[in-house]
This record gives sequence, C-alpha cells and structure tokens, in this order.
Amino acid sequence: MENITSVTQILTEKKWTQIFEDKDFVQNLLAKIIPNYTQKCRWFAGKSKKIKNFRVQHLLTFPVEKSVIYMVLLEANYQNAHSETYFLPLYFTLEDVKKIDKKAIIASLQVQKEQGTLIDAIYDEKCRKAFFEHIVKQKNVQVADGILEFGRGSVLADFPLNDLQSYVLKADQSNTSIIYNERFFLKIYRKLFRETNPDYEITRFLTENKFKNSPAFAGSITWKRDNSFDVSFGLMQEKVENEGDAWTFSQILLKKYFEKILKNEDVLPKISDLKLYEPCGIRAFKDEVINLVDYNTLQMVEKLAQRTAEMHIAISADKSNYIFRPVLYNHDYVVWLKNRLIAQLDNRIDLIEKNIDNLENDAQVFANTVLDNKEEITNTILNFDEERLISKRIRIHGDYHLGQVLKKGDDFIILDFEGEPESSIRDRKVKQPPLKDVAGMLRSFHYAVYSNIFEAEKNNPTKKARIQEAGQLFYHCITSIFLNAYIKTAMENSLDIGYQSEINYVLRYHLLEKAIYELGYELNSRPAWAIIPLKGIMDLLG
Repeated sequence: MENITSVTQILTEKKWTQIFEDKDFVQNLLAKIIPNYTQKCRWFAGKSKKIKNFRVQHLLTFPVEKSVIYMVLLEANYQNAHSETYFLPLYFTLEDVKKIDKKAIIASLQVQKEQGTLIDAIYDEKCRKAFFEHIVKQKNVQVADGILEFGRGSVLADFPLNDLQSYVLKADQSNTSIIYNERFFLKIYRKLFRETNPDYEITRFLTENKFKNSPAFAGSITWKRDNSFDVSFGLMQEKVENEGDAWTFSQILLKKYFEKILKNEDVLPKISDLKLYEPCGIRAFKDEVINLVDYNTLQMVEKLAQRTAEMHIAISADKSNYIFRPVLYNHDYVVWLKNRLIAQLDNRIDLIEKNIDNLENDAQVFANTVLDNKEEITNTILNFDEERLISKRIRIHGDYHLGQVLKKGDDFIILDFEGEPESSIRDRKVKQPPLKDVAGMLRSFHYAVYSNIFEAEKNNPTKKARIQEAGQLFYHCITSIFLNAYIKTAMENSLDIGYQSEINYVLRYHLLEKAIYELGYELNSRPAWAIIPLKGIMDLLG
C-alpha cells in the first residue's frame, strides 16, 4: 500500500461523531477513497468486476472510549453482476501514521483542526479490546435499527479482562481474524449476507453437542432487528494449537513418497483388482503397497476419515432441531441440485471453448474429450434419481478440503464452515448428502497428488510415466482407505448414508459436481492446473 503521503487527503469541519452528516466527505469516501482502498483488500471479491458505484447501505455507531466506530455496511454495485454487501468498520485515529499497519490506512483525514488518519477499525487496539469486552460481558449495543448482540460461549465465561493483548492475523484471507492473548480468535466477516453465517451456526451447534475436533465456540457479533433478517459480523473461537493445515502436511508426505519412487527403480506394485473409489481397509493391501505408501500415512488417512464421519454424526445428532435434523430426498431438492449443476456445466463448457488454445498436451486432450462428451455428462447430471435413495440429507461443511483441516499431533481439527464461496448463503444452508463432503476431500487428495506429480515431472522429465503411475497408486490407495474408515464409522454410529450401492452412486455424482466446480476456478485463474479437474472428470467417465 502507498505511503500515507500519497493517500487521499480529506478535510471536514464536522466532528468525528457527526462526520457522516458532511455530504462532501461521504461523496469523497464513496467515489474516490473506497474504490481505491477495496482494490487492495484481499477480502474484497469484486476486483475483477466492473464497479458501478458504492453506497452506504447501513451505518451503525459503536462506542469506543470517548469516540465511536462507524460500522459501515458497504454496498458494491456492479455493471453486469449482482450487488454485494461488505463490512468496513471506520475509525479516526491521531496515532503517529508510522506506527499504523499499512493495511489499515484508508485516507489522511483532518477533522476540524485535528490531523489524523481514517483507518479500518479492526487494526486499532482500542477497538479490538472493545469488541472483546462486549463479548465477555455479553453487553449488547442499541443502534438506530435494532441491536448489536454480543454472544458468549462457555469457554469465555470466567475470562479475565486485565492484561488483554491482541493483533490482526497477517495472512490475507477472505475474512479478517483478530488473535487475543494467543487463546482466542475473532473472525470478522467481510462479505455479509441476509442471514446468519453458516460458520456461526455450525460452530456453535458442534460445540453445544460436544464435538471436540473443531474450534470451540467462544462468542459472536450479530446485528438483530425486529421483523428482519439477522446479520453475522463476527465469530469468536478458541484458538487451537496445531502444526499447520493438512494440505501442507500432505505435501511433506507426498514429496517423501515421490523421492522414494524415483530413487528405487523396482516395478511398482499393483493394487490387485481394486477399483478406484472402492472401500478397502489397510490389512487388505499387500505389504509392498503398505510399505511404499507408508503405514503411518494410511493410519492418518483413516483418522481423518473417522473425524469427518464424527463431524457429520454430531451435526445430525439433534433430531428435534429443525435447522439441523436430517431430512429425506425430495423433488424440490433434486430440481435445485440439477439446475445449479447444469448451469455450472454450461459455464465450464463455455470456459473450455474460450481457453482451449491455452491448454497444453494432456489437458487439451482431456478438454476436447469433455466437449465431445457433454451430452453424456449432462445426462449423468439430469438422471439423478431420488427414488432409488433411502439415505438422509443433513447440514454439511460444504467446502471440505485439506486446507480446512488442521493437524494436531496424530489428530485433526476441522474448521471454516462457511460453505462454497461461489454459492449463495441460502444454497450453503441446503441440507445435502454428507458424501458431498467426502467427495470434496477425495478431490483435495487428487489435487495434493497432482501438485507433486507436476513438481516431480519438472525435475525428472524422462520418468513421466513412472511418476504418473506412482501418483495413481498413491491416490487409489488413500481414497480406498478413507472411504472404508468413513463408511465404517458412519454405519457404526447410525449415520444414514445408505447401503454400498447407494453410497457409490451418490459419491460419484458429487465427485463429478466437485470436479466441474473446480474446473471453473482453474480455467479462470491457473489454466496449467486445469488438467486436475479434467482428469477427475475423465476418471468418472471411465
């Protein structure tokens, strides 16, 4: 971000507590300052869209010491897309600009005769402290239209407020996280919806139902109004000590695996007649396969599958809670499912046709095969038949992959229940087969394997065939192990996922859905990786 000297200067004769009465200030803010500032923010998802204008949708005033924070609900209006609402809390500080985090600086601001800086309030320690204290004390704030409700979880009930320290997590994310005393983190939601965030709903529900493998609910900030929808501003959770996410852990394991493969010229073992995505326990594999893939790796995959099933068991445990109780398949759900997937497929076919010349080698071959088989893929989507299903749908994670799981010793912690970023808030809350989360994790395994295949091929171009075969062996093995452990845990705990034929049918359908979804991201962002979802589609087409 620029030095403060290059940031827009604003002057106002109004007090800070009256600044939004200054029409010139508001006009400058919306026409010049906000468009410039949001383009530098990782959480603003409208960078690639043509912005028509910004407007203040709602303005809530939150007291802090002798000043106020303006909680601005900022509406971004686009030329050819639906509008979006973002949360930007504003604060005026007199602190030396050299001491302010550059990400916080919005503009240089002179309020009457005081020269200071307009900042994102999340980066100010006083403001962060005020949020925390309100949560601990469950102290609601009356605003012009309703209340700001500060909820508190049991883990915060006796937390002392003296010697409170906080900082903003530096990693750029779609939300902004505040760390308090290295014990709690408050996730501030940036993109807002006309309903409570599913992350808040599921996190709180799992904590209340004693699920130990996700961060405990500690608090929340919600805007509540009579006869209107609630809006989630923030979720506080207990901070979990960990060794990084499961994606990073998988990369370490796979790097060692491919090093072993390339050092040893022996013929790679076969996995008997086991089909891809067929459940199988560790003991069913030959010793040479277990030793090559690594027994500890297979055990960790089993553990992750077990925790995944336990998450679904906990989510669906309360049959009296209409938000979470399991439901049967019905016609409305199936119509919704088919319509959104056909729309996604049409979008991806269009992207393939526009980008096919940018694809190389196998990726281009696979892309052409997908184009040639569009009718078969369409029929697969439209032939989804709820009449053959006896299992139940539940609330699910919705965006489940290795990056959403933390490794903690020999165990795993599951987090981030917001759902698919591309989906609407209503779609994220639709009850779906738990096997959709399983499909998401299996697709994530596929990505982990192929990212290492790319690296190994780059360094060993003459051994491409061996590297590909080794990657398929690893993927085949861990997916079979994961499915076996997941299904076993689910069935032993009465999670209704159907019998084996139904499991296989639903799983493959959602593997196809996930691969189609991924293809859009890859073609738009990194065409070199489009081969991964294309290969996933090819495997499912046989």
